[in-house]
Amino acid sequence: MKTKPGPDQAGHDIVTQTGRRSEELWADPGKTPGRLHRDRGVEEQILELTRQKEMYHSVFENTGTGTIIIDPDMLILHVNAKFMDLVGLERNEIENRMRWSQFVVPGDNEMMQNYHYGRRKGIPGIPTEYECRIFGKSGDIRYIDMKVGMIPGTGRSIASFMDITKRKLAENRLRQSEAQLSDIIRTFEGLIYITSKDYRVEFMNITLQEKAGRSGVGEKCYRVIHGLDTPCPGCRLESVLSGKTRRWELKSPRDGRWYWSIQSPVYDNRGRIVKAQTIHMDITDRKRREEQISEDADLLRNENIVLRSAMKERYRFENIVGKSQAMQKVYELVVRAAASNAPVIIYGESGTGKELVARAIHNLSNRSEKQFVPVNSGAISENIVESELFGYRKGAFTGAEKDKEGFLGTADGGTLFLDEIGDIGPNLQVKLLRAIEGGGYTPVGGTRVIKPDLRIVAATNKNLKRLVEKGVMREDFFYRVHIIPIRLPALRDRKEDIPLLVDYFLSAFGDEGQIPPMGGKIMEAFLRYDWPGNVRELQNVLHRYMTLGKIDFMENSSDCEADAQEQVSFGRESSDLCGPLNEIVAEFEKEIILNALEENRWQKARTAVALGIHRKTLFTKMKKFGLE
Repeated sequence: MKTKPGPDQAGHDIVTQTGRRSEELWADPGKTPGRLHRDRGVEEQILELTRQKEMYHSVFENTGTGTIIIDPDMLILHVNAKFMDLVGLERNEIENRMRWSQFVVPGDNEMMQNYHYGRRKGIPGIPTEYECRIFGKSGDIRYIDMKVGMIPGTGRSIASFMDITKRKLAENRLRQSEAQLSDIIRTFEGLIYITSKDYRVEFMNITLQEKAGRSGVGEKCYRVIHGLDTPCPGCRLESVLSGKTRRWELKSPRDGRWYWSIQSPVYDNRGRIVKAQTIHMDITDRKRREEQISEDADLLRNENIVLRSAMKERYRFENIVGKSQAMQKVYELVVRAAASNAPVIIYGESGTGKELVARAIHNLSNRSEKQFVPVNSGAISENIVESELFGYRKGAFTGAEKDKEGFLGTADGGTLFLDEIGDIGPNLQVKLLRAIEGGGYTPVGGTRVIKPDLRIVAATNKNLKRLVEKGVMREDFFYRVHIIPIRLPALRDRKEDIPLLVDYFLSAFGDEGQIPPMGGKIMEAFLRYDWPGNVRELQNVLHRYMTLGKIDFMENSSDCEADAQEQVSFGRESSDLCGPLNEIVAEFEKEIILNALEENRWQKARTAVALGIHRKTLFTKMKKFGLE
């Protein structure tokens, strides 16, 4: 199939024909002037075409871009110097020898050929400008921006190339940097977000999206991240938008965790501050360690103060009396508990002094200026226990004529003592647990949630673990109150404290100078008796003795009671036993120890066991009484 000649070929044919006609005219001078005039017009056309050809050739060669002319089969017909410099080949190596497809990188070749042949078939949508890669000098790959236009009526196309390799490499490096930054942001364990000037979120990293449960873009940052209705207390967005970078610590009200926050300005391409970027890093573990260190320091400080104040009278701690080894351990636990804010559970039989221990913890703590509120959980009717604990609002039920603050509200800032905590029902345990853990409570008939600051100290004479096993007590409630356990010994397990307790109660009950004598047989009866009612029973017996002059144990018609009654009568009538109580008690204590030593053939270890005291205590007393 013949193709139409190109502009160069056409010009060449015209020049050739004109030359022939000129020769014919000179050879035949007889030709007419009109014919001669027409020939001159053709010559002028030829000259004009020649000038245009030279102009187009100059533009083709001297354009600032590499340029080629391609035939329908992709054969390169003409190249300019810029293209030759781009690919590193000479004109005679390219023109009419190489096809355009030989220069295009295989990855882009299919695209280029689709465009090349589609353009000639008249397929719509074929771009006249696109990017592709070609092989440059030494086989290196060059990125080019290619513009293609068809030469009308020829089937040929002219293509020009702009080398954009530097720009593309810079873009690739930027994309790689962005990808690396994106990977860092994606795997970063902290929370990253960008906000506009009106606090609206424009970006959240994956970690923050997972924590919030949604993307949050378009929403206010303080609502999405912290669940607040107003900006965070530590946020100073206006300061950041003025060009400052801020760093501060905050505790999120949503999850109660601590974060180290860095807020910095974001600039646009003109250097204007348009946004703010914030990074939150979780420092809860560090804060807890700091709080623990601070708490330990306070604990040691308080222990030091308390122990120094108790050194003078170690047999008495607050209103708790006893110097036995078991009570020394109790004192140490009380000191540690007082220096902490953790819940305390006090175990002990009825009458062992659980409320005294609870009051001692409160009085020695930093809550001592606030109220100590005792609640006997077992004594409150189940129908009103909730209103008593949480309070109620006016009109909540019949008889609720005004608002009443419950025990939890009264104890705000102080200590709530829950005696007989094992008697609290499971439903109420749930509500108490929520209040203890910071979720607050709602008074009966009220709508507002109240979140008190209180410390729970509980007491029981039951085995709470068994209650959990039976399903009577919730496991989560048990573990919440069972943080610092303190176990009070029964009086029968610390009988060496009985003389001290007798002295303490008689001094408390009797007027100065009117304390009746306490003979040896009474004290011996006291030491033999098991005291099922513990210290409370001892207190009651002594109170009756001071009032009625009579010893009356709970176990009627026992030998102990008979001996004691005999000694009471003797003690009242004999003037030989009159004198200071301390001397009488000491003499009686010496007699008991001497009798025990003789019964056990002066074997000190067996004697200590028989008396229920530690060997060191026995040695000290023997030395004191000269029984060595």
